[in-house]
Amino acid sequence: MQYPRTIRNFNAFVDGISYAGRVLEGKLPELKMQTASHRGGGMDGPVAIDMGMEALQAELTLAEWPPELIKMFGTRQRMTLRPGAMGEYDFSADAYVGTLGGRWSVTNFGDLKSGSDVPLKLTLEVDYFRMLKDGDELFEIDIEAGKRIIGGVDQLAELRAAMGL
Repeated sequence: MQYPRTIRNFNAFVDGISYAGRVLEGKLPELKMQTASHRGGGMDGPVAIDMGMEALQAELTLAEWPPELIKMFGTRQRMTLRPGAMGEYDFSADAYVGTLGGRWSVTNFGDLKSGSDVPLKLTLEVDYFRMLKDGDELFEIDIEAGKRIIGGVDQLAELRAAMGL
């Protein structure tokens, strides 16, 4: 039997600054296709047609209210989330690196309550997302450049060429 190599911990970097020990949660964007349903003559049912990506959004929750992050509201910055995975048979670790770019669109201060933690939640509207595993690129999505490279294949290269880009 083989046990899974599970994500055990993570760190977050914003604008190159580590928030280890202060970051509580990180949420990577969900990769989701926008599709259109097509059922032509002779087809027994509809098929989903690729119409591009749905909006990408990431979140970061911190145990404190760092002024430098609060001041980033409305700006475009890079964020990196670095989860690490381990198995049960040795102490080797897998390094994942998620690099995200976009605009900080939400700064949520939460509800103030005496005797309770009041974390800061930040939302990044993502237009760039690249994921590596141990240095191997799994995907790179660059919305502005019209690139969607999955497993080394740029799925939009021919479309960009057809549009003269």
